[in-house]
Amino acid sequence: MNVSFFPHNKTFWVYHGSILLLMTLIQSLIILLWREEVLFNFMGGLLWLPLFTLAALYYRHLYKTHQWHDLNTAKNILVVTGYSLASSFIVTFIMLGSIIPFFWSDIENAVTKHEATASTIITQMFIGNWLQTQLFIGGWIFVYISITTKQRIKETEVANLRLQNSLKEAQLTNLTNQLNPHFLFNTLNNIKFTVRKDPLKAEKMITDLSDILRYSLESSRSEKVQLLEELEIVDRYISIIKVHMEDRLHFESVIPENVASALIPPMVLQMLIENSIKHGIENLRHGGKVQLLAEAESQHIRFTITNDIPHTETPNMQSIGIGLRNIEQRLKLLYSSSASIDAKQQAQQFIVTLTLPRETNQ
Repeated sequence: MNVSFFPHNKTFWVYHGSILLLMTLIQSLIILLWREEVLFNFMGGLLWLPLFTLAALYYRHLYKTHQWHDLNTAKNILVVTGYSLASSFIVTFIMLGSIIPFFWSDIENAVTKHEATASTIITQMFIGNWLQTQLFIGGWIFVYISITTKQRIKETEVANLRLQNSLKEAQLTNLTNQLNPHFLFNTLNNIKFTVRKDPLKAEKMITDLSDILRYSLESSRSEKVQLLEELEIVDRYISIIKVHMEDRLHFESVIPENVASALIPPMVLQMLIENSIKHGIENLRHGGKVQLLAEAESQHIRFTITNDIPHTETPNMQSIGIGLRNIEQRLKLLYSSSASIDAKQQAQQFIVTLTLPRETNQ
């Protein structure tokens, strides 16, 4: 893993600079309160700051290159304790070793004043500064770990959300592109036989089929469309089917004007109408009726699709259920529990009720 020793992230330097400022204020307050060796402490602090920064940056470098964020809590505490002890020892050694030669006369005065040896005074200074530096480095490290952990958690959450959205889009695309291939083959065959008998009708069928195919492809890029657009495709679909079924199919739709701009998932009504024809009307010798009814409520829109079924046969719920399950999955992905679809058989009719939240672009 290639990690730059000096971070390019401005946020890092803002946090680090804030910590340095806080420690500078604390040290300045201590120097002012003691009023002893002011110049010595000032010079030591001036040298200590860059050494502390280098120690902090080196920990950051090790933390990232050796993936220490994967360590458990116990190991992390051991690593932090060991690093803070070692790095604070080095920082203190370099700092005192650099400035003591310039203040040796002050050391000798302290020897006379406190009646102690120079080695004793230096050792006391070293231990005091070592412990203080260890405290600051350890504190900096724990703050750094806390901040980076929160950032990783946030990045992981964002990545998971993106993955979920990608999966959702893939599922929706897969569930939307459910145009029945038998419908396509039958339509092409009907166009083939209609071309010679009625070229104008064949041309209209080609136009209708082209619009349906285009709508089906484009619907994979949109989660929702206006009801008016969906109804136009339903009308084109019915127009094509009637060429094949002729008078055996009676289609009726009752749609209030105030719901024309409502948003619905694309291809849902078309698939329900196709289901009602394929599993209902096509099995009736003399045909039957399909009705699409929309009812507007304050918070929802309810669509009811009703089709006739044979008197003596029970609908193949397994075959019908595949299309309904696809729609149910789409509704769950788009609306969670705010939408529903129900199916039931009543006398010689099969009824599907689709309930969606009322949404518009306005």
